[in-house]
Amino acid sequence: MNPQDSARSVSCLLVSNGYGEDLMGAALARALRSRGVEVTAYPLVGMGQAYAAAGVRTLDPRRNLPTAGFGFRTGIRAAWEDLRAGWIPLTLAQRGTLRAQRNRHRLVVAVGDVFCLWMASAAGRTVVYVPTAKSETNDPHRWFELALVRRMSALSFPRDEVTAERFRRAGLPAEFVGNLMMDCLEFSGETFHLPQEAPVVLLLPGSRRDAGDNLARLWAAARQIAARRADVHFLLAVSPSVQPEELARACGAVLDPSWMRDEHLQVQWTRNFADAVARSWVVLGMAGTAHEQAAGLGKPVVVFPGGGVQFNRKFLQLQAKLLGEAVVPVSGPQEAARAVLRLLEDPEERRRRGQAGKHRMGPPGAALRMVDRLLAMAG
Repeated sequence: MNPQDSARSVSCLLVSNGYGEDLMGAALARALRSRGVEVTAYPLVGMGQAYAAAGVRTLDPRRNLPTAGFGFRTGIRAAWEDLRAGWIPLTLAQRGTLRAQRNRHRLVVAVGDVFCLWMASAAGRTVVYVPTAKSETNDPHRWFELALVRRMSALSFPRDEVTAERFRRAGLPAEFVGNLMMDCLEFSGETFHLPQEAPVVLLLPGSRRDAGDNLARLWAAARQIAARRADVHFLLAVSPSVQPEELARACGAVLDPSWMRDEHLQVQWTRNFADAVARSWVVLGMAGTAHEQAAGLGKPVVVFPGGGVQFNRKFLQLQAKLLGEAVVPVSGPQEAARAVLRLLEDPEERRRRGQAGKHRMGPPGAALRMVDRLLAMAG
């Protein structure tokens, strides 16, 4: 039988729990559909815009919670916000939806953390696990997490070889085929009408509710850079989950269809993240997945902690361990401005840190390699 014909008899349920995880799930969905596999997705956090953009059918119920999935990772106060907003009844309803999917799909794939794996296990006995949130380089898996993976997963695709080796030492089937995150980037060749040799700094305020506060801090750093280097151009990548009006209001800027500006600074904003990263020399950000992708594209990332639920000091420390020299952690806007200016003036440091990021993240192509392995499992 032709492999393509065999794939058409296979259906796959993708379960993910986070904005970045949805992006990776959507990339995997596109690769599966390119081989003729029928795909359904269940985004457990938020509304799953990435799946909608990819034309993938999603299950319900779905809901935007106050912390966008970070409540139980960042402390009691944030967790209480999600509990008051109905996290428990939502989770129970989602679990019921997944139980109703049991035996309807030859493949069930969990893209996220062990909670996502546990939820996905309600939909099928054979669950393939793509652990996106953790790496042995920055946040080693604990014994109970490995026990859950052993009980609920038939195969894992960790995000790096170090983590895959840790799984194998624990007796878990695991293969490193690349980092799915690098398959989420779509390039169009946009240059933003910037001079070819002009230095460009990209601002990344993140994709969650604290993006406005984050941008206000990044804006303060960008003002200091602009005061020292009038030749520097600034881009701002705005997540699909964030409204540019909110960002402009947070930093006291005037907004038009292409620009945010005040009396000291003007920044060109875009939804085109991949091309914005490609055009930048240095990234100045307070984000999650976007930092990792930028590092994977060879861009040094200057970071400092914010006051929101995601990019706090602990998260920054974990990200710095994860990405190594690709990340330049600093204390605040003033130090961030100095670090960016240094990087703009030192091409060798930019190259060295860029190579470190590429090494940590790996090349694209993981999605199709995963699909080949999944279809082999499905028979």
